[in-house]
Amino acid sequence: INLYSASFGAGYFYTQLKHMGIGVAMFVVCAWLVPPRFLNANAYWIYGFICSLLLAVLILGKIGGGSQRWLSIGPISGQPSEFAKIAVAIIVAKFFYANRLQTAYRLRDLWPVVAAVGFVFVLIFPQPDFGTAGLCALIAVAQFMFIRIDLRSIGLVVAAGAASGFIGWTFLLKEYQKMRVLNFLNPDLDPSGTGYNALQSLVAIGSGSLRGKGFMEGTQTQLQFLPTRHTDFVFSVFAEEHGFWGCVVLFVLFSILAYLALEIARSSKDTFSGLLAVGLSAFIFVEFTINVAMVLGMFPVVGLPLPLFSYGGSSLLTVC
Repeated sequence: INLYSASFGAGYFYTQLKHMGIGVAMFVVCAWLVPPRFLNANAYWIYGFICSLLLAVLILGKIGGGSQRWLSIGPISGQPSEFAKIAVAIIVAKFFYANRLQTAYRLRDLWPVVAAVGFVFVLIFPQPDFGTAGLCALIAVAQFMFIRIDLRSIGLVVAAGAASGFIGWTFLLKEYQKMRVLNFLNPDLDPSGTGYNALQSLVAIGSGSLRGKGFMEGTQTQLQFLPTRHTDFVFSVFAEEHGFWGCVVLFVLFSILAYLALEIARSSKDTFSGLLAVGLSAFIFVEFTINVAMVLGMFPVVGLPLPLFSYGGSSLLTVC
């Protein structure tokens, strides 16, 4: 319904309905016909298949909007980077299931799984898609937080992360990516250019006030001031039309979803199922949190969708 308003009743809404039909079918199949032990037994094959698709994107991928993220196989087109989020959650859970230790893990014990996650990051980052690559890393970090790791190793990783951040900022990030960070620190730096999206988003959210303007009554949306309103900034549409109290309901629903996922993790009978539940709950909740923080001006614009809200078949199917 929100997407209908965001896209003025255009084809996005009807195409997403088709995606939702396929997604619900996949949800039923994965929930009732694919047991966790199947994912455990085939974790390396799943990871390898997704990595091969990511490699194919870099070689044969379709370019759109300045990014090379889409892969077309006959009539089927999608973003393999979306499914990489699940692959990371599976491979990390598999590693700790297959390499159980009685003592705390040290850095030398963790290098295979760090390399596996890093390889996914390296394949996604050049598309360029820093948001999805970073989310894959955060999914792994969330799973690591439930594992006993030597404090000295954690210190080394933090130091290496800081050094990598400096190197990445200096040599790897493109100019527009740096401007997104700078605009986050100073929203008025380039209000009509790279900072335009974030500023228009804040106007839309603020104009929603407590109760909102009503369905399809948001001026920022309907007068097309709000950019990418059907994807990255779809939450701004919801906030403008349904106001603060509508957003509270949305926050509560996503919090309940995250709580249920973590409850599944707590009640799991083996390491693989528990860590997989943690990874998947992190995927949904962290993506939700970053997207909302992004449109509220509390995080740099990184192009992550809002789960179950943003337009996109690959994103919706991945969540399902």
